[in-house]
Amino acid sequence: MKIKLMKTFVAAMFCASIAHAAPDSLALIAPTANDQIPQRVVAMTLARTALTDLDRSPSAMSWAIDPSAALDAAPKPFVQESREYWIDADGVDLQHGVNLATSAPGALIRLSPVAGNTDLLDPATFSIRANGRSMANADAIRTAADADALRAAGMDVPDRSVVIRLDERVGAGNIELVAASARGAYLIHVFEPASPIVLSLRADRDSVIAGNRIRFIASTSGGARIASLQGLVSSPGGHSETVDFERQADGSFVASVAPDVARAGGHGLWEIHAFGNTSKDTFTVQRDARNAFAVGVATARLDGTVERVAATRKTDALVLRVGVDAADGSRYQLAGVLYGTAGDGALRPAVVAHSAAWLDAGRGTIDLRIDSESLAKSGLRAPYEVRDLRLINQADMSLIERRERALVVR
Repeated sequence: MKIKLMKTFVAAMFCASIAHAAPDSLALIAPTANDQIPQRVVAMTLARTALTDLDRSPSAMSWAIDPSAALDAAPKPFVQESREYWIDADGVDLQHGVNLATSAPGALIRLSPVAGNTDLLDPATFSIRANGRSMANADAIRTAADADALRAAGMDVPDRSVVIRLDERVGAGNIELVAASARGAYLIHVFEPASPIVLSLRADRDSVIAGNRIRFIASTSGGARIASLQGLVSSPGGHSETVDFERQADGSFVASVAPDVARAGGHGLWEIHAFGNTSKDTFTVQRDARNAFAVGVATARLDGTVERVAATRKTDALVLRVGVDAADGSRYQLAGVLYGTAGDGALRPAVVAHSAAWLDAGRGTIDLRIDSESLAKSGLRAPYEVRDLRLINQADMSLIERRERALVVR
């Protein structure tokens, strides 16, 4: 009984030590280059958001995490590495022979009918010419598979697709594929799993505010260089436009893209598609690479004000009231990680917190709540720091604002 009373007393003292009777104004840490900060807010049309389905009741949750966890709040853009390319061909092209450059033996070639084509090709009728030399199918094609076999293997392919794997004896170089019975339009996909020539496509960040710029960098490895490069950027709604890649002094190519606010909003990722020729010595082979990125509309932003307010619930240890400037009424979400000070003076992760509330257009606030049990479990103490603070519009779950280091709480 005495032990239980002592635990209750210690927990009460712990909560009391961090609770404040009056609001305590705090300041956001100055943003860094990694942060995503809207410069202004813009309104969207209600027809392009799912506002009617959003809950208007506020909610908050938090939970303890392992203080030894290695977290990184800096954005980590995905890097696409490509050993493949696509070309369009019609039946006439395939009847006469389509040239496919390969840089390594064992290439995989997939033919998929497009544009309403219902033609079904039989790989047994194909013929292969390698570097001007005709080869028997038994020598040139190691394996073949149809759409059903590909789907059984976990590949999502169009109906009536076929894939062949070239035999090692075909080698590398200029391959000519002939399908004498081909009719209609086809998309041909060439994948070279053993090729040393790799086209890499990466962004300088993983998300961007519509109207702001995001950079994409294309480079090659395997002793090859990019001879030429073009690009297309596509929105989730299907709109696409050309992108200009410019050669840099180091041989890489860079494109700068500013997603149109009028095309942004709604669910789904944007995509960039880079395609061109790479060369090694006197040999040229095509490469295509795709990458995805998130685009958010700045319907709101943090207004820079934060108050540490008194906890109104016994379960709360720390309540941070964050100011939000909204151009559109919507349900907005705050998410962040609270770090605390360990015995060695180092900051370590303690609690993850998420809160959401409906905000009308204008100035509002969202309370980020840290529960006492989770904070006590971490064994960490003040000063605290909020990192990886994110503002999200739940109408389309788009990331509006992100701060790698957001706030110090002493």
